[in-house]
Amino acid sequence: MSNQDHKLNSSFSYLVILAVLISLGVAGRLLPHPPNFTPMAAIALFAGFIFIKRYMAIVAVIATMLLCDYFAFGSLSASWFGSKSMFVVYLALLFPIVFKNFLQKKLSILKIVGAALVSSIVFFLATNFAVWAFSPMYAKTLEGLMLCFTMAIPFFQNTVAGNLVWSGVIFGAYFALRNFSNLRILNQKDTSIFS
Repeated sequence: MSNQDHKLNSSFSYLVILAVLISLGVAGRLLPHPPNFTPMAAIALFAGFIFIKRYMAIVAVIATMLLCDYFAFGSLSASWFGSKSMFVVYLALLFPIVFKNFLQKKLSILKIVGAALVSSIVFFLATNFAVWAFSPMYAKTLEGLMLCFTMAIPFFQNTVAGNLVWSGVIFGAYFALRNFSNLRILNQKDTSIFS
């Protein structure tokens, strides 16, 4: 699949895909699910791949997180966003967008799986280091850091499983719609917009 084959054709297409990704993310985070088994990294991975403008991928992730945090916690307080740990969570969820060019060169299942796994590892390392560094839960020693990472292993398993399953669902749906449907959103090309 060439790079031109998976570029979107209009601003309307961007908005439709953005709305679908945000809706999927909100549903995936707010409906009952195992801890850390959410579509957020898969959404970032796919948004980075599909949107020409990187900021659109960032909007997809941040808007989804803001909506979910608002509905889950009832407000978006300054103290919530002032938290260094939450800042790290948001940044770690944006990380999969860095695979944009890697995936666009030649999309393959192996590349999607690899990007999802690396994203899981980065999320695990960054967020748990932040919990250790910024919260009083663990002693600020090497033993405290090791305990923090050890206690997070069950969550890491869910993160990996969630990233792989949701990436499979999202990219699989894209592939199926792209190759087996007549949806104009995914099938038209407009070289004046994407040249």
